[in-house]
Amino acid sequence: MRESGLRVRWVVSATDAEAVLRTEAGVAAAVVAWDLPAATGDGPGGAAVLRGIGRRFHNLPVFLVMAGEGLRELPLWVSQSVVGYVWPLEDTPAFIAGRIATAARTYRDNLLPPFFKALRRFDDAHEYSWHTPAHSGGVAFLKSPVGRAFHDYFGERLLRSDLSISVEELGSLFEHTGPIGEAERNAARVFGSDRTYFVLHGDSTCNRLVGHFSVTGDEIALVDRNCHKSVLHGLVVSGARPVYLVPTRNGYGLAGPLPPAEIAPESVAA
Repeated sequence: MRESGLRVRWVVSATDAEAVLRTEAGVAAAVVAWDLPAATGDGPGGAAVLRGIGRRFHNLPVFLVMAGEGLRELPLWVSQSVVGYVWPLEDTPAFIAGRIATAARTYRDNLLPPFFKALRRFDDAHEYSWHTPAHSGGVAFLKSPVGRAFHDYFGERLLRSDLSISVEELGSLFEHTGPIGEAERNAARVFGSDRTYFVLHGDSTCNRLVGHFSVTGDEIALVDRNCHKSVLHGLVVSGARPVYLVPTRNGYGLAGPLPPAEIAPESVAA
């Protein structure tokens, strides 16, 4: 397993396994012995570990170590919780390790969202960066002592991954194609929205975009009086006429939600 580049974590009881499941989010595969000592006397420890894996991970490849004829005695739900079985007395160690390593790599490949997967693939190809940003993958920082300190602090991988939309392999923010477009569609699926678009410069830019799209000159816009300044900027640029709604405040003076009376037609008209 280690020869495949995987780090192996051993545990000897269900209690130890549950501790690892709580703290190790980077697990890529699990090999569970059904007769693992349990934390309590209620059933085999392997059953508790399988249930813990099901609660903590989604589609994690799990292999169950078997010996003899014990497979026939397993509950039906166990076969639905594992991707395969390990027979130490029948298969060679190299074959068993190869099966587990392949499942772990497949899990990791499928785990990454579209854009991050494409970025990792591009970074692993070690391509030169001759476009913006002008630090050329961080190489420009190596020309001076202070630049070298900056490079050492953030690391080469971060600077090599600091790329622009000129990288065709990563798709287009303007045309919503390639890995960027795929990532936007995946985000829409996750959020349950019809469409999701990625923007730069954070929520402030999102607020301005919504303001530009929703209203135009002299149209009425209902605005929370406690809104972010980016909303005000969007109103100024669009030329809309704001009607401010006054939010509630708690005993500490912190602004809260708008009361229903504020958005009643007569209140807005006033």
